[in-house]
Amino acid sequence: MGMNEEKRKREEIKALLGEEQGNLIAFEFTLSLPGGRELDSNVGGKPMIFQVGAGEMLPALEEELKDMKPDETKKVVLPPERAYGDHTPAAFKEFPLEAIPPEARQVGRRVVSNGPDGTEREVDVVDIRGDKVVLDFNHDLAGMTLQFDIKVLANDPVVT
Repeated sequence: MGMNEEKRKREEIKALLGEEQGNLIAFEFTLSLPGGRELDSNVGGKPMIFQVGAGEMLPALEEELKDMKPDETKKVVLPPERAYGDHTPAAFKEFPLEAIPPEARQVGRRVVSNGPDGTEREVDVVDIRGDKVVLDFNHDLAGMTLQFDIKVLANDPVVT
């Protein structure tokens, strides 16, 4: 590949990534509630990897991580307003009952649905009213204060 071809490729990648994109960060974490109940962890497993500015991470968590150095540890506590927001009735949506698979037509069941952003995700059946079903599109962690115990493994510039 000639120099002009390489330069063109780098420019294409830069255009796709955008100017606001930054370092690639790899980290391990334990996510728990303030009382200590562990919700998730990747410690000893595959690290979480994201690119700063790519919209892949909670903005508040990204802000805490972006300047950390490899082997640095930190405890980050995010109240609902900095994490997944409050659990709100506005996220409850009504649909025709026939739009839901028969095996999911029961309060408390989970069903795969398209979220507001168009991505598929599981939501809860919270009510059935005659020929209508009410689904809860709140994030599973909405309304919760989240505690992350983090160790950064790498914080490296993206090479293009």
